[in-house]
Amino acid sequence: MECDEIKKQKPNILLFLTDQQRLSALGCYGPTVCQTPNIDRMAAQGVRFETAYTTTPVCTPARATVMTGMYPHQHGFCCNAEDLQSGMHELRDRPGLLSRRLIEAGYSCGYTGKWHLGSGWKKMFGYENHPALPQDVGFVGQNFHGHGGGGFKLQEYQDYLSRNGWKHTVLPRHEGNRYPAEYGITEGPVESTVPYFLAEHTIGLIKNAIQENKPFFIWHNEWGPHHPYYVPQEYYDMYKDLDIPPWPNFEFDALKDAMPHAMQRKEPAEAFTWDNWAEAIRYYYAFTTLIDHQIGRVLAFLSETGLDKNTVTVFSSDHGDTIGSHGGMEDKGRCTFEEVQRIGMLFRLPEHHDRSPLPAGTILEEWASLADLYPTFCEIAGADYDKTEVKGRSLWPLLHGEKPAWRDRILIETNGLLGVAHTMFTIRHQHYKFSAGASGQCELYDLQSDPHEMRNLSRLSDMQPVVDQMKAILIDELKTTDYPGTTAYSFIKKCR
Repeated sequence: MECDEIKKQKPNILLFLTDQQRLSALGCYGPTVCQTPNIDRMAAQGVRFETAYTTTPVCTPARATVMTGMYPHQHGFCCNAEDLQSGMHELRDRPGLLSRRLIEAGYSCGYTGKWHLGSGWKKMFGYENHPALPQDVGFVGQNFHGHGGGGFKLQEYQDYLSRNGWKHTVLPRHEGNRYPAEYGITEGPVESTVPYFLAEHTIGLIKNAIQENKPFFIWHNEWGPHHPYYVPQEYYDMYKDLDIPPWPNFEFDALKDAMPHAMQRKEPAEAFTWDNWAEAIRYYYAFTTLIDHQIGRVLAFLSETGLDKNTVTVFSSDHGDTIGSHGGMEDKGRCTFEEVQRIGMLFRLPEHHDRSPLPAGTILEEWASLADLYPTFCEIAGADYDKTEVKGRSLWPLLHGEKPAWRDRILIETNGLLGVAHTMFTIRHQHYKFSAGASGQCELYDLQSDPHEMRNLSRLSDMQPVVDQMKAILIDELKTTDYPGTTAYSFIKKCR
């Protein structure tokens, strides 16, 4: 395709979204032993946001933010779909969804992988339910309901294995060892893995989009590196002999240090030594590298077809993962820590468009939110959207070297996980991070002097002016983002 013809077209948009990927599992946010060469290359060729946050460290509400540009207390997916305390369980079709905005702007929308924005259940909690899946809201492509459990049992994946004579088999693990996370070695070639299967599907979507002769938005969703960490032997071998030093905050007692929101895992944290966690992390990193290599296959296809010259390629995650941090915590959602709230966010801009991009490898210090993807994609596509409803901000001006007045605070919320209600708000301002929960207790960290969040300052008398300031900023931000009701304001003011 000729250069002038490319310039006339709207850019394609390709979003890679991983599940539960902490920054230590991204080489470009290093230092780390985790190998992510293709994602790192995206950062080297594009723009990386040094500080980006999810709107909530829980899968469904974070993904609903991508589709709406709203915070969970706005869009109603407070917790994971199918969890009792979530206000919504199905992403109902409406004109304001990202897919509908982009279709209206002339885009074809394709979907791959994990959805988790609709249950697929015809009955829920004893009542009739009307499932909402990707194809119900304008996407073409895969149409998986619920979380999908890693994708292993989904019929489309099983059919893929059957056509190629493969099976998804996890080899037996060594007896007598303790496993703080589910992991194992899979039989079969790399081509039999879920990440390879997903990459094949996304490449197929791109091929179909070429035939349509329309700009495309393709959302590629991984089930990993969320546990279980199942990988072929060759990927585990990349890490099996590596020493994994303890996290700086591994030796940590949440109760002793008055950190009420650091809920421990189901079993006592003392049940697992660092050696147990280190082995789990080796599998976690191996799974991450497998995913990175499959992302690389999609990027290589873009390059081979020349589509990289007119495609905005984006990488991010729904949230992070504790995987042993802060005294042996597991999973996400129940704490205020950076390991689960910070995410990676990268943009690789096309070679040809109407404004000159920043130099390759630029690192932006402005704080980004997962809520910013929606308005950014709408601006790229020339799609209209409701700026009073959408609380994220378009990153497009920043990506082109402009310096608009930018946020000096960022909001993260949590409403619970796995059937346990756990209301908590976090506000980041300057080098402080403050959290308040319905428990009546709060936390304050100085990320400049205490980047690993080991010392809760909220009860120190000389820090009370900062606590009061952060409470006021948090309440103001909740009002700005249309938080319903005033009960939360009351417990924020009273928390200590």
